[in-house]
Amino acid sequence: MGPSNQVGEVLAIKEAVERAPLNAPLKIISDSKYAIDGLTRNLPKWQDEGFHTVENGTLFELTVAKIRERKAPTRLQWVKGHSGNAGNEAADILAGEGSRKQDEDNINTDAFTSLTLPGAKLSKMTQAKAYKIIRKLKMEKDSYRELLDRHATAANMKLAKAAAEDAEGNAPPTRKFWRSTRDKDISRSIRFFLWMLIHGAYKVGKYWDNIPSHKHRGRCVKCGTHESMEHILTKCSEPGQEEVWDLASEMWQLKTGQDLRPTIGQIMAGGVKRHADPGTTRLYKILITESAHLIWLIRNERVIQGNGPAPLAKIRNRWLRKINTRLAIDCAMTDQLKYGKRALRMSVVKKTWRKTLKGERTLARDWPRTVGVLVGVG
Repeated sequence: MGPSNQVGEVLAIKEAVERAPLNAPLKIISDSKYAIDGLTRNLPKWQDEGFHTVENGTLFELTVAKIRERKAPTRLQWVKGHSGNAGNEAADILAGEGSRKQDEDNINTDAFTSLTLPGAKLSKMTQAKAYKIIRKLKMEKDSYRELLDRHATAANMKLAKAAAEDAEGNAPPTRKFWRSTRDKDISRSIRFFLWMLIHGAYKVGKYWDNIPSHKHRGRCVKCGTHESMEHILTKCSEPGQEEVWDLASEMWQLKTGQDLRPTIGQIMAGGVKRHADPGTTRLYKILITESAHLIWLIRNERVIQGNGPAPLAKIRNRWLRKINTRLAIDCAMTDQLKYGKRALRMSVVKKTWRKTLKGERTLARDWPRTVGVLVGVG
């Protein structure tokens, strides 16, 4: 069931509650486990978190408020879909009609204020949950939505989509690119880097032309041109860009036999682009985002911190350390006793790094649990 149908199923239940007399018992039959579980089994947890950590949280919160408004019992029952239940079939039709609407319904939220529980319970918060809620609230602000619609963002999204097209020319939907900026396979600092990159939010190039004491930051001294993120990450002849992609390409050739010289669009689509198998897709995601981020760091140290061009040996060592650190984190994350549900399956780690490891043929079958495994580049 797609997201639109899910919304339609919850709306159908909400409308059924609204139509029923307040003082009469009500039984709602639905084939949507998503809606039924959200209003029963998952309700205590979602309510404790202020409905901020769940898709369509506001709609669930309003539906719960309408149920609370009733003076008689309300029962919810799940039935198997398309099983001939007349009421459920009718509800499916309504839900389908709702999901095909071009314009969203205006839902009056003011009427339910006294029947909703504001905020989230502090006793149920973790740092990760708090971070997720704060980020979601920020994304809902008008200023944030305006940022998503600005010209630079639209232009970059077009480049990223073109880079992520499949063989038939089909591009992933926009939401997948924004989800990639929250992908757990990508380091948190690099997720932010991708988010800023797609938005065109980094202050480079002509931005500095009208700041007298910092005009030098706008031009690449060696290339003699205004900087842009495309120039910095894929074209600049200062030490860093070419050397890092040489190393990334060497490793990609071990994995696939192919060269890796990404465009700016391919970098922005690094968390979305799909390859022949999940392991190759995951390595590509790690390799392209870690490498692009390192190039950005090296450029900032040269231009912003004034450290001058980085020695080639240092660039090589930093890249190797960065990639080997990711490999070590993957290996450590296979510890199910320590990480529980967050642990990585050993098979995922082995498929990701297959063909890229030093002395791979001599490694034990459970090598992710071995200390000191390194990539075979360098």
